[in-house]
Amino acid sequence: MARYIKMRIFYIWLAVIMLPLISSGVSASLKAVASHEPSMVKVPDVLISFDNDGSTKYAMVVEKDTQQLLVYSYDDYDDSFKKMYSFKCSTGEAAGRKFRSGDKKTPEGLYFFTNKYKKRDLSPTYGTMAFPIDYPNFFDCVEGRVGHSIWLHGTNQSIKARDSNGCIVLANQDIDRLAKYIVLHKTPIVIVDKLSYASFDDKSKIKSSIFNLLKQWNHALENGTYHEYLECYAPEYLPDISWWTEWNKVKKIYSASNLDLSVEIKGRSILRHNGIYVILFDQFVRSSGKELYAGSKKLYLANMGNSFSIVGEESHGAQTNQQNSNPLISAGLNLKRLLGDKHEITNLVDEWLKTWSAKDIRQYGSYYSSDFRSQGMNLKAWLNYKDRLNSKYDFIRVSRDNLIIKKLGNKTTVSFVQTYMSSAFKAKGIKKLILVQEKDGWKIFRETWQKL
Repeated sequence: MARYIKMRIFYIWLAVIMLPLISSGVSASLKAVASHEPSMVKVPDVLISFDNDGSTKYAMVVEKDTQQLLVYSYDDYDDSFKKMYSFKCSTGEAAGRKFRSGDKKTPEGLYFFTNKYKKRDLSPTYGTMAFPIDYPNFFDCVEGRVGHSIWLHGTNQSIKARDSNGCIVLANQDIDRLAKYIVLHKTPIVIVDKLSYASFDDKSKIKSSIFNLLKQWNHALENGTYHEYLECYAPEYLPDISWWTEWNKVKKIYSASNLDLSVEIKGRSILRHNGIYVILFDQFVRSSGKELYAGSKKLYLANMGNSFSIVGEESHGAQTNQQNSNPLISAGLNLKRLLGDKHEITNLVDEWLKTWSAKDIRQYGSYYSSDFRSQGMNLKAWLNYKDRLNSKYDFIRVSRDNLIIKKLGNKTTVSFVQTYMSSAFKAKGIKKLILVQEKDGWKIFRETWQKL
């Protein structure tokens, strides 16, 4: 089955490459306009768009034909890329795209940096610094391309054209200068044989079309059925959907608690190579004003004529647990747990204030940890002290405003404006409680009050 899927994806890729050559009816809004003519140069057509809220604003482009590494920065003011630097580099001594281990060829495609090694971690061959890339990527595997250990690294020798075993090599001073622009798993390095260039208008229309697909995909994830979700994918590519039932359960848990749940997308980067587009972004689950990171996602897209479809995907970066391998599910459950603690703690504070107001010292004491300390008193002394105070007044009314809950490790700090009123006097101040999680729930571990 895996081989069948790979073959079908390969045919999609082949169709994408051949379509401009065999069809004149492709929608003008999605047609890739490229030229090698200097008069039409704007920026390389491999760079489409970045979000201004992304964790990186830089992209690296390697042109094997001229043995150059170019650094571009994204300008969100006019949604364009500006060339910052051009460095002389060396790629594999053998021409063509890498296909197998040991062929001394440099791969071509869309890649991201996965690690960073400094001089102390390297042999002299790699100079002062090295950044491995994620070759082979999804489409390399689909096409049967193998190999490993393709790095961008420095050298202690002079740079010679096409002189590496497949890595991209820079002079030490150049890679040292370049390093500050690289964010692991975010900064792309696009490797091509010869660059082409596209107009701004063409890129703007492509960006709009891809964002529409992403919006449709995310809406299906939040509120749709798995049929609507699969409509975003090419028929020839069947994504792993085994997690969908568990994801639906997570959404029902939120619904049953009258909590909203949304999936937020941030830091979008769009790139292309050889007719295949990649959109990289971060996912967050959000509810009740709080959000948790759910990892980074890479969607591989193909335009088959009038619209884009997803033909591959990869996830990275979020922690999961053994029960839930999908990072979206893990993040959703973890966020619900955090929100559940907040709800539980709010109820605890309110019930504690009720028993205090009712002068029910036995029930009041049940909210405290056996290790409680305050004003030099242990729990027993504290409860005796409170009981003596209660007996002096005909009534007690204790209320709170502006509750703030902050979790720190296995403890939680709760603060609020406390208004105390009895038959004898009234006082207002800031109450601070430190709670600890015990076997039977949250308990008050420390308590302080400061007059306003």
